[in-house]
Amino acid sequence: MNNAQTNIPARLPWRASLLLLLGLGLLAGCLGGSGGVSWPGGPKMPDIDEERILPLIFVHGTAGSASQYQTQAMRFSSNGYPDDHILAFEYSTASEADVGRALTGGLSAELDAFVEQALQDLDAEQVYLACHSLGTAVCGYYLAAPDREAKVAGYVAIDGATGDNCPGGSNCLGVFVDESRALGQRNVYFPDETHVQVATSAASFAAQFEFLTGVEPERSTILPQRGEVRISGRAVYFPANTGASGTRLQIWEVDEDSGERLDSEPLTSFDIASNGKWGPVRLDPQAHYEFHLLRPGRAEHHFYRQPLIRDSAFVRLNTSPAGSPIETNTQVSDDHAALVISRDMEWWGSRGADNDILEIATTSALWGDQPAVNIIDTAIGSSRIGIHVHDDQATPALTTGDPLPYFPDQPFQWGVDVYMPASTPVDGTISVVSTPRGETGSQQQLNVPNWASSSHRISLIFNDYIQD
Repeated sequence: MNNAQTNIPARLPWRASLLLLLGLGLLAGCLGGSGGVSWPGGPKMPDIDEERILPLIFVHGTAGSASQYQTQAMRFSSNGYPDDHILAFEYSTASEADVGRALTGGLSAELDAFVEQALQDLDAEQVYLACHSLGTAVCGYYLAAPDREAKVAGYVAIDGATGDNCPGGSNCLGVFVDESRALGQRNVYFPDETHVQVATSAASFAAQFEFLTGVEPERSTILPQRGEVRISGRAVYFPANTGASGTRLQIWEVDEDSGERLDSEPLTSFDIASNGKWGPVRLDPQAHYEFHLLRPGRAEHHFYRQPLIRDSAFVRLNTSPAGSPIETNTQVSDDHAALVISRDMEWWGSRGADNDILEIATTSALWGDQPAVNIIDTAIGSSRIGIHVHDDQATPALTTGDPLPYFPDQPFQWGVDVYMPASTPVDGTISVVSTPRGETGSQQQLNVPNWASSSHRISLIFNDYIQD
């Protein structure tokens, strides 16, 4: 296997090593079928033994969700692995007690019920597990019981627990950033990546795919579908991953250059129940959309993301419950906007020439325009995936770029003081341009209306991959 190394020096037991890690810081049918089938005139698919096509369950880490395996799921299906076989087990990391349950085996029964349901639904005898960070504790305890380990044909542990042996004697692959770490005898290393990135990267995908299927993938890019894509997901309270019950989701097609809605009525709407599920909906993979979450009695929440070019069931819309610390620490007014910008790959600000660039500019007929400002600097480090952006209380109507209070103290989050003038009704556009590290010729851009933060929240979701 490419980049694989055998490495089994004396190590801490996997449970103890995970505690140390946390302490240190936390148309598939139109283009190709599953099981190695290549359609005439279509792209070549790897020759996967059908017996190795099993349900693949992703288990996330702290402040995570299925979204951190969304890109990998699309890469798997781009290589003939069936979409419906890629699943996600989600749980809460909203409190110390929730994290404690994950760390000490408290989720084993829930994960086992999820596994049993997958086996029944997909008529399979075993599953694969791919677990990231804190998720390796969840899976490690699960695998410690022989009757449960017998249900797992392969286990991928992504940048989490270490140990001399695979938990429960399972068949495991360790995926790590740090070459001094290992789990069992089979490990791959990606030292140029970071903790979340190694869960979502193309190189990590290739290693996981080969380990689970026994063959190399034909591609580590995402194979675009012809025609519409089928999209579904969940609207959830972050980081509890509980459904945003009682809200209503509207989906609007918008203008790529302004974020302005193109029609007077939404394409479709969904009432969100306790499970948070919405969809499916068929969307144009070349169009831009607003996912508008109506929260009765509270500010509306607008989500904008880059187009999805393949079917996906892993779209997650993270909102906050009423009175949450995120809400109370977000400075709001009728005159400025508030953003949360996220990507399932860390933003780098302390790596010199390898840094990301993330620029925000605003136009406003009433308040005047604000020039582009890069909000990535050395203070952000290289471990943040969600950036909260709004005008701070200390310097109103002035962009300082200073860190906002509260957010830098939360796992994988950051906050930056940027003045983005807003108005009701909207009178301008906020443009956010990402220049990903190593991809200076491939910028990503989202343009959205300058909604006033007193009545609106805005979330921007950038892809964790670059692809023409």
